[in-house]
Formats: sequence, C-alpha cells, structure tokens
Amino acid sequence: MFVTYGKRKETKMIFYNKSLDHKFIDYGIQIPISKSRSEKCFDYLKEKFPEKMKETDCTGITPLSKEDLLLVHNSDFVSSLFNNEVEEALISCFELRNEDGSWNRFDPDSATKSLSLLKDEILLQGKASFLSMEESLNSKFAYFLGGGMHHAMSFGGRGFCLVNDIVIGIRKLQKLKKIKTAWVVDVDAHKGCGTAELTQNDETIQTLSIHMGKGWPLDSEKFDQDNQMNPWFIESTIDCPIFEGEEDRYLQVLRDSLSQLEKNFERPDLVVVVNGSDPYELDELPSASLLKLSLEQLLKRDTFTYHWFKEREIPQTYLMSGGYGKHSWEVYAQFLAYILKQS
Repeated sequence: MFVTYGKRKETKMIFYNKSLDHKFIDYGIQIPISKSRSEKCFDYLKEKFPEKMKETDCTGITPLSKEDLLLVHNSDFVSSLFNNEVEEALISCFELRNEDGSWNRFDPDSATKSLSLLKDEILLQGKASFLSMEESLNSKFAYFLGGGMHHAMSFGGRGFCLVNDIVIGIRKLQKLKKIKTAWVVDVDAHKGCGTAELTQNDETIQTLSIHMGKGWPLDSEKFDQDNQMNPWFIESTIDCPIFEGEEDRYLQVLRDSLSQLEKNFERPDLVVVVNGSDPYELDELPSASLLKLSLEQLLKRDTFTYHWFKEREIPQTYLMSGGYGKHSWEVYAQFLAYILKQS
C-alpha cells in the first residue's frame, strides 16, 4: 500500500493517490487550495527520485465509518453527515454562505460534482490519515500527502476541516491497543483549535501548536453572550503564538516548546505533525498572511522537527493540513526531497 525504500530500520513511507487529492473547484468551491497541490509535489518527487516513488494502491480502502467518527465527534453532528443535512454541514465548514445568505467563494452552477459527494472524499482521506499513522508505527516515518483537518471540533466542521482526522486516527489506534499515548505537533499558520478542544481532558494526547499570534481563529470575541469561552480559544498543552515580525524567533520557540513537552511528559508512542505550508510568505490565503516564513526557514522547521523525533526514535506521521495557492506544494516537496536523500 505504501512506497517503501531504504534499509528496514530507516524505511520511509509516502502515501499518495490522486483520488485522495480533493479538487474543490469540481464542487464549485473557490477557496485558494491549488487544484493539484499534492499532485505537483508527487510529480516533482517522482521526476527527481523515479526509483523511489510510485502512486499508492488504494484498492480496498474504505472511508472512515460512523463508529470511527463517534470516537471524536458528537452523535448529532455525525448523524448530520449521513442524512439530508450533509450539504449544510459542508456549507458551514467551508464558509460558503455570507450572513446575508449570498454565496461566498462558491459557484454551485459551475460545479461538476454534487456537494454532498465531497463528504465521502473527505472520509476516505481521513482513513488514509489513519493508515499513515498505523504504518509509521512500523516504518518510523510516514508522510500522507493529504489530511490534517485540525479545526474540526466535537460539534462540527470548521475552517475547511469537516472531521478531525488527527484525533480520530489516534483514538482508533488506541482502541486497537496499538498505542497508548500520542503528541500532536501543529506547525500550521493557524492555531490547532479543534485538536485542542477535542483533547482538552485527555491525558493521553498532548498538543503543541505554533501559530500566528493574531488573526483567525483568534480574531473573534473570546467569550460569547452567555460569558462562555468560545471553544477555539481552548488552550493546547503548549501554545506558541508568533506575532508579525517575530519570524526569526520561530525555530527557537519550536525547539524550546518541544523541550518543554519532553520535560513534562513521557515519551509518546506516536507523534502526528500537522505540517501546514501556510506560514509560507507566498501563501495566498489572506487569513494566513500574519506569519511569513521563507522557503529556507520552512525547510529548517521541517528538518529540525524530523530529526528531533528521529533521534528519540519516536514514530512520526506527517499530514499536509493548510497550504494555499500555486506555491504551496514547494514547501512539502523540498522537505520530502530532503527525506528521500537521507535513505
């Protein structure tokens, strides 16, 4: 199922299949996720390392089940994904409707696929996230060119993330008794708010999020009209806000925060790295514009993270998460090219 190369003790796994690469424009959704973000990365690597790259065979892979989703999400939300409410759930998740009822970044007349079918694609991609986590327990490193839906919360999808494949995958492995503990290290530009909400009372999952100090999802009121804290402000185990102009501090903050996790918690059985490329200075999503790292800085981010966990012999799974516009693939490609050269 996975591409395997290198000596067994240093085997790396890269999971890619074009059927798992969402083409949002096919559904009339106009968010600036490149039509071929994963595909461009894969094609670049295949050209550069033809003997090491081939498309993953996804024959027989089934989507996440209702039972899987209920490990994380509440029953009302899960039910909505399997009845006639699914399109409304998707419209809300992808922010396709303005307050006045008009469409936002959505042209249903241009769609070639029914919006409700997107749910099935997302659940299939969520299963691939789980399979990547499972495989990394053997290979020590797996990278899925997809997944990383870190904004989805217990009660519903949010911020382009319909279900939280990160926590689902971890809890599924726990249920199968393949792991007891996990860390989630989230380097996406946006705070990993859904993961924090879902794991706030779970001592088996520790979360680290290094993200923009301002902007979405932290640019709304912290408390609602009933004086209840909005759930996207729930703290990760360690939150590392980086403010505009502080990009030179990024790597040291990440290093110090990982050291703090190591000091305060036992070695995990697995780490999931939410490997967003949207801190890239050329990213095209306006809500990611408050953090601008160069391609060189992002390679240092990724190679440092990889070696930090490799030296500790902690299995690591990477999921793509956020990355928007025509240059986003470059961030993933440069890191995976570095990984491929190591074997």
